[in-house]
Amino acid sequence: MMSDKKSNILKIIDSAIFIFIIIFLLSLSNSIFVNQLGYYGALILILIKAAVTKQNQFSKTGLEFAFIWYILAEILSTIFSNESGASFHNLLKHVLLIPIVYTIAASVSNYKDAKTIFKIYIGGTLITVLIYLYFSFQHYLNNLYGSTESGPSIFQYPITASEILSFTVIFFFAFLVNEKTSIKNKLLLFIGFSLSLLALFSTYKRTGWMGAAFGILIILIMKKQWKILVAGAAVIVVFLLTQKNISEINIYNIESNSLKLSSTITTEGKAYDVLPIEDQFVVSDYNKGLKIFKDGLLIENIEMSSAVNGFFHWKDNYYLAGLADTRYILVKNNSGKFDQLDEIYSPGYTYSQAFANDKFYILDNDSGLTIFNDPEDLNNKYRANQFSNYTNVFVDSLFLILAETNKGFKVYHLQNGLPVDSVIAEDSTKISFFYYSSSFAFTVNDNGLNIYKVNKNEIKLIQKIPAIKNIFTMDSDNDRYVASTIDGILYVLDPDSLGQFRINTETDLNYVPKSVSINNEILFVTRVESKQSRLLGIFDPYHPSNANRIAFWIAGIKIFKDYPIFGVGDIDLQKLYRQYKRPFDKEIQGHLHNNFFHVLATLGLFGLLSVLYLFFKIILIDVKIYNLIKDVPFVSSFVLGSLAGFCGFLISGLTELNFWDHEIATIIWFTFGLNIAFFKSVKPDKKIN
Repeated sequence: MMSDKKSNILKIIDSAIFIFIIIFLLSLSNSIFVNQLGYYGALILILIKAAVTKQNQFSKTGLEFAFIWYILAEILSTIFSNESGASFHNLLKHVLLIPIVYTIAASVSNYKDAKTIFKIYIGGTLITVLIYLYFSFQHYLNNLYGSTESGPSIFQYPITASEILSFTVIFFFAFLVNEKTSIKNKLLLFIGFSLSLLALFSTYKRTGWMGAAFGILIILIMKKQWKILVAGAAVIVVFLLTQKNISEINIYNIESNSLKLSSTITTEGKAYDVLPIEDQFVVSDYNKGLKIFKDGLLIENIEMSSAVNGFFHWKDNYYLAGLADTRYILVKNNSGKFDQLDEIYSPGYTYSQAFANDKFYILDNDSGLTIFNDPEDLNNKYRANQFSNYTNVFVDSLFLILAETNKGFKVYHLQNGLPVDSVIAEDSTKISFFYYSSSFAFTVNDNGLNIYKVNKNEIKLIQKIPAIKNIFTMDSDNDRYVASTIDGILYVLDPDSLGQFRINTETDLNYVPKSVSINNEILFVTRVESKQSRLLGIFDPYHPSNANRIAFWIAGIKIFKDYPIFGVGDIDLQKLYRQYKRPFDKEIQGHLHNNFFHVLATLGLFGLLSVLYLFFKIILIDVKIYNLIKDVPFVSSFVLGSLAGFCGFLISGLTELNFWDHEIATIIWFTFGLNIAFFKSVKPDKKIN
């Protein structure tokens, strides 16, 4: 018999384990550090309990062979890696999370414990949801969704938050559909589902959206809800047919203190920008290439190798088309016909460009300036990598000006069109926008618009206009300046004889323009409203995030071809990616934004097969458990949600490396471990395998 002292010790250990499990559960959606404290605290205490009782506290889960194969793949990959130290470090990070499965299962002694654990988890996540919704509302009030195309970062990156929230949405939906309960409980479940879904949408990340949508689809299929599926499919079809992009160029005449709309031209693509050329104008129509108009009529359509977001005049009859993948296509105007000649790209991540002194200046945030001197000799170029960590470049005959939101701006002299290293003037005030033309610099901060005069050896603040805020785009021509705010307010500014600027016109466009271009008294304002941007943008190969992912996957395949069996090791791929990427691929990251391509490159074919087998076994066991307990209230709802959540994780993993994301992997192992615990508490006589 067990002594009273030993029994008391075990009670204390069990209580401590439960406390650490609570810490683990409440921090699953908001803190890696606290979550690890809870996990490792519980695991260590369970091991101590095993030593005290001399009994194995862990039971088989059905994944033992799959885990061994995967761990072996990690070990072999590390052994053969050129960076075995880094690979071993990551191996430990990933492998040490696996015991979460056994820790959760060992922490549950009965059905009541399992139910309590899930309720604490879902309650803690709901608190996180409410906090996220509060900050999302502030994000919305500050007009940050449009400028960042992302939700707020509160506890983790928005893309990670979206995947965490997708599990919450799926669990609430599983209980909502599967549980036969009171109207009151149904209402509470619906409220939880609605709040979680709203928080998921607030992340503005399609990765989590896709995972949640697929998880919900799996639940409906498992529950054979064919009517809902058919109705949902019909709604999606109607949505696809009715959601049309708006792409137009509104042409205004600037009259005395007013703008007069003279014509509107629609395009098939997305009218990103307009360049007036004598009696014609060229529209950068994004995925539909370049469109040349004359007298309001389309006279030429030029297809490009990628989406085009800008068209610029270099010198004489040479022009450049700026592509979304940061390449520039050299174009020559031969008597009204535009011919594509060559492509140009810089070595780094391109943010801005400028044209002056018959030269073409490209600014890379990470590698500084590249200056092309002659369109007829593209090898004649100059590199100035000391001018890095800036996002905007402006050039005229005298000055080169660099700007960045957290740094303000700096002014450099030019000699023969090339910059001199010494700074002649600078302003380090944080800004949200910068523009320069004809010796005037315009900055925007919380206090409104600030206008500087740039002289030979100094910059001088000459005017403040507090009423003008939130400018995001400007253009100028013949001492007339036009600016638009993110609220859709358009300003035309004219300097007076004393060098002060007055507001000529202030117009509410009732939409946010994509760009503004001024030519004499004519103003071109492009309008692009992509109602499909976040949903159907998933299938847009020209969308920057999609194009970057395709580039990562192409490089991953190249790496795999050179390291086919065991891969390069479980390492950060940033250095290798630089070697294998195409020259014009600028986005540099340490992972390939896809579970399968990344594992193929890092662990090779042996590792990919182990991961595929592991995923297959998890689905197989989840389905088997569900079929055995689908008539058991609460448990069946959890198991259904767990299965659907894992399927959603797989879909999210097509565009993100979430298998090796600490927070996501933790949720995967937690839900599977609780699945096992529920199963053993209600079907103790049944085996998993």
